[in-house]
Amino acid sequence: MVSATNRMVSTTDGLVSTTGGMISTTGGMISTTNRMVSTTDRMVSTTTSMTTSMVSGNTIAFQRSINI
Repeated sequence: MVSATNRMVSTTDGLVSTTGGMISTTGGMISTTNRMVSTTDRMVSTTTSMTTSMVSGNTIAFQRSINI
């Protein structure tokens, strides 16, 4: 459990690692500085069937899951 008053988690090397490989947030939003999300198995999946990605300033919505 990591808790902060301003809801910010910061690490020296910018890496957050969990045993089960699961990161969960209340609002369902994960934001990174360089807009890059990388996973070992190259799979991005959502339960609510909505994943959004910023491409050249435009928001593109994808349904279900994205295989990269």
